[in-house]
Order: sequence, then C-alpha cells, then structure tokens
Amino acid sequence: MPTVPQRKGPHFENVPVPEAASFTFREFRWSHFPFNWHYHPELELTLIVSGCGLRFVGDSVEHFDDGDLCLLGANLPHCWASEAKAPRGVCSLVIQFRADQWGEKLLQLPETRALQRLLEGARQGLSVRDPTRRGVGQMMLEMTKTPAGSWQRLNHLFAVLGKLAECTDCAPLASSSYDLEAAHKTQGTLGRILGFVHANLGANLTQRAVAEAMHMSSPAFSRFFKRVLGKTYVAYVNELKIHQVCRALIETNQTIAETAFAAGFNNLSNFNEQFRRRKGMSPSAYRQKLGNGLSHEIPGSANDWLGAFK
Repeated sequence: MPTVPQRKGPHFENVPVPEAASFTFREFRWSHFPFNWHYHPELELTLIVSGCGLRFVGDSVEHFDDGDLCLLGANLPHCWASEAKAPRGVCSLVIQFRADQWGEKLLQLPETRALQRLLEGARQGLSVRDPTRRGVGQMMLEMTKTPAGSWQRLNHLFAVLGKLAECTDCAPLASSSYDLEAAHKTQGTLGRILGFVHANLGANLTQRAVAEAMHMSSPAFSRFFKRVLGKTYVAYVNELKIHQVCRALIETNQTIAETAFAAGFNNLSNFNEQFRRRKGMSPSAYRQKLGNGLSHEIPGSANDWLGAFK
C-alpha cells in the first residue's frame, strides 16, 4: 500500500556546528541519498563525491552525477535523491556556513565585491561547472585534512569562496522568478508529492492515484504539477524510469529488456522511443558508449581526481 509522507513541506534542518568552530564541514557516506526535502539558514556548498540521481533546488529539478558541485543560499529548499539500491553507495562533502556571522563591514569592503555578488547569486542556487568545479573539489578534499575550529580550515573556506567568486563557471538553478518566501507553501505541496512518488516509485503509480493520495482532484493536480515543475507528471515519472535504466545499463549486466521492465516500462517499443527522445541514442548505443556496462566510472565525471578520497 503506498505510503503518504506526513510532512506538509520542506522541513527545517538544525545544522550542528562544532563548539570551537564557526561553520560545519561534514562528510556523508550512505547507501543512498534519501528524498529529504529541507532548508536551513546556512548557505551550503555540496560536492557529490560519488552518487547519481535527481537534484531538487527550489523549482529546479536536474540529474546529478559524480562531481556535482552546488552553492545554495540561505533557506533555499533542496535535496539530492538517489535510488535505494546503489551498488557503490554514495558520498558527499558539505560545507554549511552563515555569512551574517562575518559582520556587515566585511561584505562592504571593496575587496569583497565579488564575494557579495556570489552570495547574492546563491539565493537561486548555483551549479558550478569545470574548470572551477575541479579546482574547488580539490580544495574541499584538502580541507578534510584540517581540524575543525582551526585557522587552516577557515582559511580553506575563504579560499574556496574566493575561487567561486572569481569564476564564470556558475549557472543559476532556481528560476529568476522563484520567490523564496512565497514559494514555501507551494514547495511544501511539491515536497509532499515528490516524497510520495519517490517512496512508492516501484508501485508504478498513476497520476490519479497520486492526486487522490494528496487529496487533490486529478485536473488540479495536473495543473499544479505542470505549473511548478514545467512538465507533466507522466513526463517526470518517465524521466525517473529512464534514469533507473541508465544506471542499470552502466552498473549491471542485465539485458536491455530486463532493465526496462524492472524500471516499470511494460512496452519495449514505447521504452525505446522514450529512451531515444531523452538520450539521443538507443539503449544499446548508450551502454556501449559508457563501457558495455562493465565499468562503474562514467566518462566526464570527477572520478579521476576524487579517486584518492574514496
């Protein structure tokens, strides 16, 4: 029986800060990233060392992979969600800090104008691309060698922010029209819907079933989903299914038909059409391109420079 999450919206996360430190730097190693829709007053810089799935930031929903790096502003709802059956497990490095602790005068200095612009841009969330992504990733790995509460670690934080402030490799995540305060009620409903879908993905849920679970009419549900995510419910679920197939093609030796049926596609012709439309190639070509399903590494990922940390 599908389970309906009890949370009505993104939940507030109380970020623990070491007693002798002004910010938090943590490593997470889990079997998978659960759907955990939340927000906090701290800005957050997250590096996905290992893992893939969907990243939710405000009204942005995108795929993420090894090496994903994002800077998120204060109180911006977000989460990274992956499949529960991740053969490699997942790992991330997360820095959480409050810029208001530095005082207004620091952010008014001529030397910090670029930093001011960076923090302002982070209100929408920023995805960091190469080559800055690679450089900042290396700096965060070095940061793991410094003790909490030390000058070295604080110096690393400012060095990381300085590199981000100077780069032109950042792209906004949430839309420019995203209103943080007005969106919390909408994001609460969205978080409840997405939490329900992710918790019951294997049940092959229909739009009507999800709408009923949310106590919404099917037309109202359809309008809400399209307005908030910019795509239909069916298109969203098919994207999730295709993502599951891609993961299986890379990390298992299952046949293409087995991966399609396991993800919930009941018609191979429809599956092949959906796959080609989203990936621009056939499932067999995708598998061949990524190493015949025998490699756990994905070309273009950060595995080359993250390997030493694993």
